[in-house]
Amino acid sequence: MQLSSRQVHLDFHTSGEIPGIAANFDANVFAKTFREAHVNSVTVFGRCHHGYLYYPSKVFPELIHPHLENKNLLFDQIDALHAEGIRAPVYTAIQWEYYTAVHRPEWLIRNRDGSHYGGPFIEPGFRQALCVNTGYRDFLKTHTIEMIELLGDKLDGFFFDIVGIRPCYCSVCRELMKKRGVDISEDKAVLSFAVETMNHFKERMTALVRKYSKECTIFYNAGHIGPCTAASAKCYTHFELESLPSGDDWGYLHFPVTARYARTLGNDCMGMTGKFHTWWGDFHSLKNLAALEFECFRMLSYGFAATIGDQLEPCGTLNAATYKLIGNVYSRIALCEEWARPSKAIVEAALVTSELIDTEHQIPDTIMGAVQMLEELALQFDIVTPDANLSNYKLIILPDDLILNFELQQRLDAYVSAGGAVIACHRGGSDTNGVYPKCFGAIFNGLNDNYPDFIIADGILADELELGNEYVIYQQGIMVEPTDALVIMEARAPYFPRKGDHFCSHQYTPSAKGNPYPAALQNGRVILFSHPLFGQYRDCAPRWCKQLINNAVNVLLPDRLVRHNGPSTMTVSLLDQPEHERVTVHLLSYVPVRKSATIDIIEERTKLRDIRLELCIPGKTIKSARLVPDDIPLVPDGNTVTVPEVDGYAIVELK
Repeated sequence: MQLSSRQVHLDFHTSGEIPGIAANFDANVFAKTFREAHVNSVTVFGRCHHGYLYYPSKVFPELIHPHLENKNLLFDQIDALHAEGIRAPVYTAIQWEYYTAVHRPEWLIRNRDGSHYGGPFIEPGFRQALCVNTGYRDFLKTHTIEMIELLGDKLDGFFFDIVGIRPCYCSVCRELMKKRGVDISEDKAVLSFAVETMNHFKERMTALVRKYSKECTIFYNAGHIGPCTAASAKCYTHFELESLPSGDDWGYLHFPVTARYARTLGNDCMGMTGKFHTWWGDFHSLKNLAALEFECFRMLSYGFAATIGDQLEPCGTLNAATYKLIGNVYSRIALCEEWARPSKAIVEAALVTSELIDTEHQIPDTIMGAVQMLEELALQFDIVTPDANLSNYKLIILPDDLILNFELQQRLDAYVSAGGAVIACHRGGSDTNGVYPKCFGAIFNGLNDNYPDFIIADGILADELELGNEYVIYQQGIMVEPTDALVIMEARAPYFPRKGDHFCSHQYTPSAKGNPYPAALQNGRVILFSHPLFGQYRDCAPRWCKQLINNAVNVLLPDRLVRHNGPSTMTVSLLDQPEHERVTVHLLSYVPVRKSATIDIIEERTKLRDIRLELCIPGKTIKSARLVPDDIPLVPDGNTVTVPEVDGYAIVELK
């Protein structure tokens, strides 16, 4: 299903110590504020992390917020929003729920040593997580059914929050694992059981909701959509990609990582950021306008809907400045969204992720470095798991730490035999013993213990590097030997590694200018680098690492979808809208700056002028081009289009 495109996720995690809850709530003002801010969906709250309800529960009256003055708050919000044509899915907490954690400690997730998961109760916070294998599951079922029955046909959807993979050693889980033959002394076995537990929980909860409502939306939030989500993807109607760049563990690089994977799973997607300067619960702050623009326009550039997080103040009033800010962004989204939704990303490559299926929010540095690098190179790519259908892509990129089994290596060999191209770094594509697929034409000869070593800029990979110059690769490489492959770049060793009492100067020992050895091999449509270039780029971003990958892409994929003369800080994405017989090119020019010790800041748009786009879209010839929504005609020169100015965000429509 297609989501409403401009949403607000309205938190209301409110302490029981605060009086006068919703005392100043005015339903008409509430709904009018959202309408004037161009919002068309608001996630409202049934139950919060403090454990309180915001509706007149007959089943759990003790859970109604003790100082809730408007007992019908949830219903009044939904009625008012619906009267303005605004959807209102309902939020409820799952694993973080303080009241139940305090009153039913036997339902808490237990660590291996028997202590409960999360912080101590004598410290502030509600992250003591509850186990859905205990009686808590029955509570959640009853609570959900009550909300469904009370709302009836007014129910638009559910947002189930904090549904994460957390190994549990509580008495119920130990008994279940014993019955299933799970060795609780093996951490991996317990983790697999935790994955199974959450997948089954989502399956049961979706089935429960569907008994009462066939159409409402259903989403389970864990703060990340990744390979861990795929097995339960059918339980979701859509994905909301929580990614507040200025908070917790996300940063500005998290969103493109999760977005490029999530869009391959088949559901409509919505990006989620916040109006906060930092993150959730930052009540009296405002994000810089340029930052909120970038975050929301980036969602749209992927073809996604947008949601902005806010928190209603205890008295029940919305902050006027917040909705002036949101309205400034959503008014432009409203003008632009028809050139993004619905659409399908046009891609040429796939980055095969090494992210594990049993972990959440643990993205490998190699993937972070690869995404940063490939976005800077304007490569149009998805992120896929090793078992994905590779035939959809012209180029497959294997990161430094991607280990494949024999079956997956055979699939890679078949992909190359059918004309596909591969770029691999370091151990990428090898098995646990270091054996590469046959298509590599290479042998792994172990780690290179004499490092850092130095690649020599020469041959087909030397474009835009200083010819003959030696460039350091700081991280440890491997020794590779060609069998069928050709050596296309070499490296030299230092005099000795920096170790013990052997050292030179401040860092590493310089090149000994000795005999070179292979640093990159090519076997037909496969290029293998002996160094961990993606992990190295994540660590300190040497430009020469990016240039090596760019040159390799150019060798294997000379007809790139898009090239441009803009800076590396400009991102480009291509969306296909066949029902309109058009392709849209989305250009973003905002530069996050580390102005503080903790978060990146965007204060202004970065204006660019005379951006030349060279496009090579298979099966399409550009007949006309214009900037939208302003309807400014552009004059194509063959398959080249020049954009006179990019003021933060620009969309080029190609017919």
